[in-house]
Amino acid sequence: MNFFGHAVIAQRSEAARAEPRAEFVLGAMLPDFASMLRVRPPSVTSPTIAEGIVFHHATDDAFHGSDWFLEFSRQASSYLRERGLSRGSARAVAHVGVELLLDGALAGKAANEAYLSALDAALTDQIAGHINWHAVEQATRFRHLCHNLKARGAPHGDVPAELVAERLRNILASRPRLAMDEAGQSVVRDWVVSSGPLIAAKAKLVVNEVEQRLALSHRFER
Repeated sequence: MNFFGHAVIAQRSEAARAEPRAEFVLGAMLPDFASMLRVRPPSVTSPTIAEGIVFHHATDDAFHGSDWFLEFSRQASSYLRERGLSRGSARAVAHVGVELLLDGALAGKAANEAYLSALDAALTDQIAGHINWHAVEQATRFRHLCHNLKARGAPHGDVPAELVAERLRNILASRPRLAMDEAGQSVVRDWVVSSGPLIAAKAKLVVNEVEQRLALSHRFER
C-alpha cells in the first residue's frame, strides 16, 4: 500500500476520536517515506508515532495478502506481459501502479485532511524532534520531501492516464532491470485507461477487506 493509502487506513482507525492524531498518521506513512529516501527507517521517541509505525506494518501485511490486491496485481501483470513489457517491469507496474490508482480512488475530505495534517506535523520542530534519522542530511531530505508532498497536495481521482504512466516510468527509471522505454510507457497508459475505473469501483471493498484482516490479526495477537 502506498503512503497515502496508509494515511487513509490510519485516519479511519482513528474515527472514534474527535480528530485523527497527526503523529499517528505520520507514523503510518514513515516507513514508506524512508523507502522513498532510500535510507534506513529512523528511530522515534514519540509513542504515538511508534504506534503508527507498527500500524503501518500490520496494514501492509493485511493489504498485500488481500484477495483484492492479489487479483488486480495478477490481472495487471498479465495484461502488461501480453503487450510486451518485461517480466520485471510488468510485476513492478502491477504492484506500484495498482497502489497509485487506489490512492486517487480513496481520496476524500477526511482522508485528505488527515494526510496533509500529518505532513504539517512532520514539518514542525516539535514533531521532527521525535524522529531521529541516521544523518543530518537524511533529516534535511525528509523535510524537503514533506514540503514537496504538501505542495503537490492530496491525491485526486482525475489524473490523466498519461501522467500516471509517466510517473510510473520515472519511479522505475533508476532500476535498470525495471526501467521502461516510451513504448512501455504507452502500454502502461493503456492499462491505466482500462483498469483505472475498475480499481476505483472496488476501492471501498479493498478498504473493508484490509480493515477486516487487521481486526482478525489484532484478535489473534490478543
